[in-house]
Amino acid sequence: MAHRSALGARCDGVGVRPSRAVRGRRWATMRRRAYGTSDADGTWREHASNAFTKLIDVARGQRDVVQAGAPALRDRAKEIDPREIDSAEIQELIGEMVRVMRARGVGLAAPQLGIRKRVIVLEDTEEGMSDSSAEELASQKRAPFACKVIINPTLERVGDASAIFFEGCLSVAGYRACVRRHLSVRCRGLGGDGKPVDFIATGWQARILQHELDHLDGVLYTDRMESRTFRRVDMLSEPLPGDHAEFGAGVVLGESVIRIERTMSDAESVEQRVKNSRKNRKGR
Repeated sequence: MAHRSALGARCDGVGVRPSRAVRGRRWATMRRRAYGTSDADGTWREHASNAFTKLIDVARGQRDVVQAGAPALRDRAKEIDPREIDSAEIQELIGEMVRVMRARGVGLAAPQLGIRKRVIVLEDTEEGMSDSSAEELASQKRAPFACKVIINPTLERVGDASAIFFEGCLSVAGYRACVRRHLSVRCRGLGGDGKPVDFIATGWQARILQHELDHLDGVLYTDRMESRTFRRVDMLSEPLPGDHAEFGAGVVLGESVIRIERTMSDAESVEQRVKNSRKNRKGR
């Protein structure tokens, strides 16, 4: 979402062939491992020990973001076998996706790099929001959050409230349009290290999740947009068509505050149930 090959051997033990130790020691098989750890909400914490790996990957360059018309953007991406998450192929893909996202946007799906795999990354920072006014951020319910990596994600809406805002996409460069999205969703899947992910997202984070998950199903925001609002980025300040009075509210004027507050309350209730469920599983 727009905001503004593996090496043969690695020093960290990933992808290294079994080698005979010196002076008659036994054969040592290096185990695969993830390049970071994941929290229950998908937050991805990359291991500092991978700094050398990152330098090598940066030197090799990275893929370009594919544009509308590329077949990968219209195919349904394939699920990743959980047993392969800690492989060099998947871990390097995650690293590359995070770098591309941080350079150009707030979210990215693997198909945008031409890779038909069900993995998304997202992050929103204070720096990335610096061009928006406090009023805009409040209306969008937008707040910073740390990098998240989610593999094989699924979404479930929480409540009925929705809102319409402009969206852009790195794969539809230079254009924006208004899109209606749910204000709150529950996201489940696997983190970058294969651990279960289960959390509630609201506001702008929920919008980013819905946008990126669409990519995994071969859907672009242009398939969901209010077509009469489609425009170039340099035309965003132009007035909206007269029949779009709900822009940013998503519900009938006068009911919006009540319904949105009720939805957020529902989301908090579901989130608490999710947390309680995790505690119960740990206590068994």
